[in-house]
Amino acid sequence: RVALLIALGATAVSLVVGVVLGLIAGYGPRWLDNVLLLIFDAVKSFPTVMLALTLVTLFGPSLYAVVLVVMLVNVPGYARIIRTQTLVLKSAEHVMAARSMGASAGRILRVHILPNIIGPILILISMDIPVVVAIEAGMSFLGLGVRPPTPSWGAILNDGFANIRDSYWIVIAGGLPIVLTTLGFTFFGETLRDLFDPRLKGRS
Repeated sequence: RVALLIALGATAVSLVVGVVLGLIAGYGPRWLDNVLLLIFDAVKSFPTVMLALTLVTLFGPSLYAVVLVVMLVNVPGYARIIRTQTLVLKSAEHVMAARSMGASAGRILRVHILPNIIGPILILISMDIPVVVAIEAGMSFLGLGVRPPTPSWGAILNDGFANIRDSYWIVIAGGLPIVLTTLGFTFFGETLRDLFDPRLKGRS
């Protein structure tokens, strides 16, 4: 339950931040777009393990460290995808018509652009939840994430590996939910992708 709550919560926060930054980068002035792209690239260049170690050093092993790692890993990717979608829609006829009629940038983003990127957003959520589950489990396995007595699949795996000869079923109890959750959300994400873009059906 903890892994799923972290996955859903951290993904939701990351998505909100990524969507806002992506809309700003895609619809804002060129110089702001360039600055944000540099920031995205700089954050994305850091390995996940290095980010995890840095944040754990600053905040200690905790739920907050896991959420921050997930945000730093996911936000640049979300923002880039939303930026690309915004740039495409920015030159669409209905957006240009709304702009010529005096619609504000906020209204154009809210009414004409954001509703048209709901499909990619849903796909992003479903495809990234397995990644977040894996990050949380990995950090907890290494002792960098959620701490006992809070239950975590990664912590259960850690305990199981410490006594794998005598209690191998503990490893199964911790690892099987991770595998099933990851596969379930991955298949769900692929189904959504095929639904919103039939051209990609069968390529996965």
